[in-house]
Amino acid sequence: FLLGTIKKAPDLYLDELQEMLAVSCGVWVAHSTVWRMLHSKGFTMKKSN
Repeated sequence: FLLGTIKKAPDLYLDELQEMLAVSCGVWVAHSTVWRMLHSKGFTMKKSN
């Protein structure tokens, strides 16, 4: 879910992803958990040009 969402909208904030998980999947996680998962997949906080 998260990887597909990020591919469609790469400029989302962690709290927006957290909210989407809660609404769409019924799962609440801390944004640190969202960040750790994204970071483990190679994502960074740097904006691309």
